[in-house]
Formats: sequence, C-alpha cells, structure tokens
Amino acid sequence: MFLELKDTKLYYEEFGQGERCILSAMQQLDPDRKGWPYDLAEEGFHVFAIQMRGYGQSAHVMEDYGEKWYDIWADDVAEFAAAMGIKRFLYTGASDGGGVGWHLCLRHPEILTGFAGLAAGPHSRSIGTISPSRKYTIDAVGSRAAVEQLAMYHKQRILYFAKKFGDDPELKKEFERKAETIYQMKMDMGPEEMKIQPGITLPWLKTDEEVLKALSEIHFPVLLLIGMKDAMVPLGKTVQPIGAIEHAKAVFYQEANHLLYYGRREDVRREIAAFAEEAFEKDGDKTAH
Repeated sequence: MFLELKDTKLYYEEFGQGERCILSAMQQLDPDRKGWPYDLAEEGFHVFAIQMRGYGQSAHVMEDYGEKWYDIWADDVAEFAAAMGIKRFLYTGASDGGGVGWHLCLRHPEILTGFAGLAAGPHSRSIGTISPSRKYTIDAVGSRAAVEQLAMYHKQRILYFAKKFGDDPELKKEFERKAETIYQMKMDMGPEEMKIQPGITLPWLKTDEEVLKALSEIHFPVLLLIGMKDAMVPLGKTVQPIGAIEHAKAVFYQEANHLLYYGRREDVRREIAAFAEEAFEKDGDKTAH
C-alpha cells in the first residue's frame, strides 16, 4: 500500500488491527514478513511497517539531504501517523530505523508511548560522520563487480542464520531462501539508494556528553536490544544512554550480531511485546487523568 504525504510517497504494509499501534520505518521489509516487527501483530498490536523515503517502493530521492536525513525520516513517520489518524503510537526500529527512533524521541515526543530500538546506538561521536559499512556501499556505486561483492556479503550474513538453525529444517530453508532474495534486492538497488548517506544520529550534538544530556529529556519508556557481537554498531562505539533516560531498559545478547532480530527472534518478540503492553498501559493511565 502507498500513502501520499506532502512531499513524498511511502510504501507500507499493515499487520493486525486495533488502537494499540506500533510503527516501524526500515530500508527494506523482510522478504518473508516473518519475525520482528510483523509478529507483534500476533501479540495483539496493530503494526505498520513503513519503507523509508529513498528506498525500495517508496519515493526515491535524487538529492543529498546532508545531516537532515534522520530528521526527514522521523518527520515522515510522524506525518504518516497523522495521516492515518494515529494520535499516539509505540515506535520500534533497527539500525538506521533505530536512528529514526532517536530523532522521533526528540522531535515528536508528544506522539510516542515508547521506543524499542534494536542495534540502535546512538553512535559515539568518536566514530566520525560515516560508518565503514556505509562508505563501502557508497564506494561500490558505478562498479558492477563491487555491487555484486556487496550483495554477496549481505547474502552471507543471512546464510549465517541458515547454518545457525541448521537443526531446524523450516528455519534453515527460510534463511536460505531469504539469502537469495536479499542478494537479488541488493543487486537491483539503484545508485540513488546506495548513495544515501545520513551520517550519524543526532548530528547537531558534538560530544557524547551532549548526547546523554539530550536523551535525559526523554520521559517515556525506552527499550534497547543490543547484540554484543554487533560489528556494524559495536558496543564500544555507541553512547550508553541507560543511565540518562528515566524509564530505560537494555537487554544484551552475548552471541547476537547486528541482525539480532533474526538470531534471537523469539526473545525479541517476547521482550518488545511485554514492553509494549506496559508502555500502552502506562500511557492509558496517564492520558486518562
């Protein structure tokens, strides 16, 4: 499905029903629509999976928004909610989608009941303005061989889970199929998609101390799910905001990597479902008074 906003068009898919809405923005939807965040619909929530501006079936972007990418993506989610008649919602995002969550927290706190981030950082200011993985993608533009190498890298990341779940024929088959699909999706990406360079989250904050101070203004529940073996957003290169946010919880998975929603699918589902139940209950109590 598509939704026309004031200056863009977003592709989205809807799962479940009801007034307890969970929104998520992502570069690409899971090919099988399995696991996070889709399975939250089975827990009684109304889930909207939104493809971010610039990617896939959403409107592509030919200009560089510089340091405004995350702001624009966050504003798109807020505008999407308003257009759909959703006054308040819980947001969940992974990786870049998690970055969108932090910008929503600071730009649109009045519409959030909570934020559940997976591999969401935020990045420490010590890493600079671009991650090595992002630079690798941008540098591949214009070279078919480099694009194929990049696509193969993403394929191997998914095949890791086929091996991890090798004793489960159904899961093994799912991840083998998913790996082939994602390989082709990466091969088919346009140069304008590959060139997107949003930088790091909250770029106007120049020190880790400034990041923590800004995040201390968040007064709704925050859940962070973190893989200890995340090479793309390594723990040592992120700011740890747990002590700064009043109602924050972090769950660390010792063996999980950046794609922890694949490696710990059922754990992620249970954690976010329980978190969302409590967040919506507290929000209902607060708005009732």
